[in-house]
Amino acid sequence: MKAGVVHCRCSKCYSIPARKRVRKRSSTLTLLSLPEEILLYVLQCLSAEDLLSVRAVHSQLRDIVDGHNSVWARVSFRDTWPSPNVLWLFERAAEKGNFEAAVKLGIAYLYNEGPLLSDEGRADVCGRKASHFFSLAESLLSPKADPFTWVFIRPPWSPTGSCCKAVVFDHLKAECESNMEKRGPLLHCLARVLLLFEEEEKRSDAVAMLEESSQAGCLQSSYLLWEHSRKAAMSDPGRYLQCVRTLRDYAGKGCWEAQLSLAKVCSSGNPLGLESKACSEIVAQIFNSVHQHSTQGMLRRGIKDTMRYILVDWLVEVTTMKDFSSQTLHVTVGCVDRYLALRSVPKARLQLLGIACMVVCTRYISKEILTIREAVWLTDNTYKYEDLVRMMGEVVSVLEGKIRSPTLLDYREVLLFLLPLERRSTNLFSYICELSLLYSALATTPPAKLACASLLLTRALHHYGPVWPTLLRDYTGFTEEDLVPFSVLLYVKCFSQDVPKDYRHVSLTGVKQRFEDEAYQQISKEKVMDFKELCQILEIPEAEPQMEPPSPTSGQPADIHTFLASPPSTSKRRRDDCTQAQRSGLVATPTAELSNQEEMLLGDILDWSLDFPAPVTRGTVRKTARPRKMGILP
Repeated sequence: MKAGVVHCRCSKCYSIPARKRVRKRSSTLTLLSLPEEILLYVLQCLSAEDLLSVRAVHSQLRDIVDGHNSVWARVSFRDTWPSPNVLWLFERAAEKGNFEAAVKLGIAYLYNEGPLLSDEGRADVCGRKASHFFSLAESLLSPKADPFTWVFIRPPWSPTGSCCKAVVFDHLKAECESNMEKRGPLLHCLARVLLLFEEEEKRSDAVAMLEESSQAGCLQSSYLLWEHSRKAAMSDPGRYLQCVRTLRDYAGKGCWEAQLSLAKVCSSGNPLGLESKACSEIVAQIFNSVHQHSTQGMLRRGIKDTMRYILVDWLVEVTTMKDFSSQTLHVTVGCVDRYLALRSVPKARLQLLGIACMVVCTRYISKEILTIREAVWLTDNTYKYEDLVRMMGEVVSVLEGKIRSPTLLDYREVLLFLLPLERRSTNLFSYICELSLLYSALATTPPAKLACASLLLTRALHHYGPVWPTLLRDYTGFTEEDLVPFSVLLYVKCFSQDVPKDYRHVSLTGVKQRFEDEAYQQISKEKVMDFKELCQILEIPEAEPQMEPPSPTSGQPADIHTFLASPPSTSKRRRDDCTQAQRSGLVATPTAELSNQEEMLLGDILDWSLDFPAPVTRGTVRKTARPRKMGILP
């Protein structure tokens, strides 16, 4: 006790400081009491609806929201679409630098969705506004980003001349002449559109636009010009050497297509005259730069393995029916996975996401596109035209305009340049790559490593020796020990597992049926060696890997012994040929398993016989098979 201080213990004296302490504790923390830097961070994380609510609470909050462009630039418009009552909100956010708002406004006006956004839905009015917001969206992307607007305004155009796409094209062309800052990406988009026409005059105009775009700093235009001049340079060694040097410059600046082409050039020769080690390091760079998306995010958001399998199997059937390329399929599945890693999707809208990604990707990759109305028909009109348009807006905005991402097939091409295979082995390699799309457990693996593991498995199954030569090790950076665990997992997943079944208890085998075509030498009918023989070739214990793949975050590959278990059962590979023959008549239709409105509980099987389409013969599938909505197993 301090001298001169008297401590009274009566309740009266104790009550005074007690009330003071309570009064101090009762002070509450409000938004207005936060430092402005923290308050701005909080506001930037809000949805547009919540931001308006906060803005209406206090004049000080309104001033902060209206006075900082960063708040509007980062506000979320998730699951919100431009409509008359919130149009001003979208427009304000877009003008302040919000990419999502600009993209959705551009698509909404282009497709006149909803119809009340413009006066009478006239093409000239809609086209002018769509071009403005597409231009805004392009200006918000980084200089290295790939311009995307051309995907939406590419032909076919209406022959009547009243096409909104043509109006957007003309307005963007006029803007290029008046706004020098936006010339690069916009001219690139205009050139990509003109390259899709057959007229030679338009193609010449496209090359001129690419040259102007390249001079304005658009890296993608520079690469397209390189592609255009490559064939002419092949006949002259001097010009070809300079051409490869230019390609190396573009690759060094971060252009993925240039990096891929440079790897192919160095894989098939050494035109730069580099030392062997330096040449192999150029190729190894694209295999070691991890372009990886993980399914861990989508699994956390309720997308189970079976749901994803059913969706991808259906996308394979659509790809086969429309005769799209495997690259279109791979890029589509990549878009689906990247979207699911960032946003949650209800089961009832998972098919909508898949078909929306395919509509966008066919416009980016394929000369023949999947139209919106045809895509809606393929879902048995489960969704409406406007549903698909809006989902396209969600996909492009969430992916920030990046439609194309590195795929298994990109690395597959480089590997085949390095060490070509016989035709039948090449088809098996493609078959394994496409089968791997079905399993989310394999999607956690970087595509470069998975492509190498697929090649190793192909070489083992077709008795190539050695299964992983020194050349492949030096040029990819992967050793045989790195890849064997993934190759074994690929084998078990693709060849030894029961696959999900639809409501008819028929295995979903869209990829298998696709590779039964003569174009692939019916490679999916080839008998695969048993697991015991594979283990002998790979010189590993005869044991089956567990279903969990090695952690994608680990820097080193897992030890083969850490995820091996009991031998697989070959009986799982058997199937009922009669039942499969029945399903083959429906190869062009979506695979409906369960309704979107109901769930399977505790394994109970629901009766969906009323949804079963009338049988059709295989020869009339592509014309008469009735599309169906695709339910998802829980």
